[in-house]
Parts: sequence; structure tokens; C-alpha cells
Amino acid sequence: MSKAVWERIEKSRARHNVLEHPFYVRWSAGELSRDELARYAGQYRHATEALARLCSQTAEAAPEEHREEIAAHAAEEKGHVGLWDDFVAAAGGEIGAEPTPQTVECVTAWTAPEGYLEQLARMYAIESGQPEIARVKREGLRRFYGIDGERGSKYFKVHEEADHAHAEESRRLIETVMTPEDEDALVAAAESAFQANWRLLDGVS
Repeated sequence: MSKAVWERIEKSRARHNVLEHPFYVRWSAGELSRDELARYAGQYRHATEALARLCSQTAEAAPEEHREEIAAHAAEEKGHVGLWDDFVAAAGGEIGAEPTPQTVECVTAWTAPEGYLEQLARMYAIESGQPEIARVKREGLRRFYGIDGERGSKYFKVHEEADHAHAEESRRLIETVMTPEDEDALVAAAESAFQANWRLLDGVS
């Protein structure tokens, strides 16, 4: 398969790099208030649930020979919601926080039932960026917000490592079934995931 589709996805990621969003810039500078961090924790919880749901939906849509593999991935992501809840507690957030309109947009975009390849593309887009994003967020939490150690930071530690393998899995599965005619749809699906994450941050800034 042509490398062009992956290059296009990376260009899209660069255009919507959430580490350049003002909220994460302030996070890394230690400029967030505790109330802002708590609000974010409650809002992004909806995104962690959406990622788990996306993985589950993708498993249901997958060819039979790949269904079990993706279902195991989905189960792992569902378990990670509990790790995020530990961060919510450490940040003083609310697990049942009402989602902002921007958070609703993110959840809707991430879980849109557009088709197997598009769902894989969104999984890839989200998870291939997570190791670096998780590292930056964890370092900021440790340096500026007093959140370190096993419970409050474990979600980020896990995603610094696990999502290398998760993204590679999604990329491999995409490459087994896509054709050149699928490239535009794949790039559009990935871009929708990047844009949705940015919009969620707009809602907590």
C-alpha cells in the first residue's frame, strides 16, 4: 500500500496537534487552576468511554478473522476508563460531569458508525498520538499539580506504552483490507478524530 495515506494522516495531525492547543500549552506551563484541571478530568472521561465504544463498534464491524483481536483491544480500553477515574479523583473532578457541547461533538465524531475502515482510521488517529500526549500530560501533572504516583498517573503511564502496540495493530488491520480508493475516506476519518479532540479542549479552555 502507498505510504501516501499515512503521510496525509500525519499532516492532518500536525494541523490539529492538540499539544499546541492553548489548554495543553497552559497545562505544560503550570498555568491551569485546580478548577480547570478538575473540569477537564470530568469532560475527558467521556472521551475515554468513547474510545472504548469505538473499539467495540469496530470489533462488531470487523471481518470474523479479526473480530476477537479487536474485541480484546476494546475490553482493554474499557478497563482503562477506571484508570481515568483515578485521575478524576486525584484532580478533584466529577465522574458524572455533564458533557459540554464540544465534548458531545467529540464523542459523536469518535463513535460515528461510518464503516469498518473509517472506524479503524479513527482508532489509529487517536491511539498513535497518545504516547507523546500522555507523556507530556503526566510530566505536567508531576511538575506543577502534585499528581504523581500509581493512582493519579497510571492512566497516562499505561498509554505512554500500550498505544504504540494499539496503533500498530490498527495500522496493520487497515493495510490488510484497504484499497487506493479508500485513502480519501481514511484520511477524512482520521482528521475528524483530530478535530474532535481539539474541540473538546475548546470546551474546557
